[in-house]
Amino acid sequence: MNHFTRFTTTVFAAIACAGAGVLHADTPARPDGSKRGAAGPTVTMYAQGLTNPRGLVFGPDGHLYVAEAGTGGDQTATDEAGCPANFNIYSPYNAGYSGRVTRVLANGTTQTVAANLPSTRDNGGGGYGPTDVAFIGDQLYVLIEMGGCPHALPDDLPAILRVNPDGSTTNVANLNAWHAANPPNYIKDKDPASTDQEPGGVFHSMIAQGKYLYVVETNRGFLLRVDPKSGIIETLYDMSVDSNEHNPIVMARRGNEFHIGTFGEDGGPAELAVFDKNFAGYSLPFESLNPIVGLAWRGKKLFGVEIFPLDAAWLPDSR
Repeated sequence: MNHFTRFTTTVFAAIACAGAGVLHADTPARPDGSKRGAAGPTVTMYAQGLTNPRGLVFGPDGHLYVAEAGTGGDQTATDEAGCPANFNIYSPYNAGYSGRVTRVLANGTTQTVAANLPSTRDNGGGGYGPTDVAFIGDQLYVLIEMGGCPHALPDDLPAILRVNPDGSTTNVANLNAWHAANPPNYIKDKDPASTDQEPGGVFHSMIAQGKYLYVVETNRGFLLRVDPKSGIIETLYDMSVDSNEHNPIVMARRGNEFHIGTFGEDGGPAELAVFDKNFAGYSLPFESLNPIVGLAWRGKKLFGVEIFPLDAAWLPDSR
């Protein structure tokens, strides 16, 4: 499982990238004042004050919508209440309702679209909750990454929520129930003392195509298609079918192809996996030592974001 989301980011930057490849910030000026070489991307602050921002999407109104995972809260899971307080290397968790969805206007002003959404925090301070947003037509949906009893949120399970015009939300897909009924082909480690497995899965990212929402579950390697009107959840592919952990984390679509960025595990490379529309199998046109956590098409070019170098994984300054 990935826990790169443990890092808090409070500033959005608009990054203009010249050419394809990994997105990165501009190189700082040299101490001696000498000029840099070839011009790199430029970074401009767009909005700030966001708490653990995750996925983002431009809405039909032209504004940017952001999922904020929040900082958890004071609720705790207790074994006495039937919730396993310690079940993996990241527990115990503290939870609350500090998650939200925010709209960012063209001038950088922020407006809260939905507040008091479930949020949980692991023993290292990483926040989880609202993790991605997507529109089908004018309707906004938000993906809740983790929750349920072990995460001190017994009444708030991993789910897709519809955001209503008044800011309230309605559960349209019970991802927790689907997860319980659909075990993956392969799980490496089930020992609570050493495993990183989450009882309810890690539904980390989501895109909209047509009438469907496509969801990436990172912990066990599932790719799903969800009909938010009926609540039907369809398994498109189990990436653990080869008895390895791939940890898919992000999806982008172009034409009839779906491109999946993976996190990599067990010393193996991160991958760019390409599926056709039927998800019968995939090709691997690109591999990297660094986790591929962002993908976006612009014209005929695919842009990717990699997070931290392999030899400095999980350090707060490795971004």
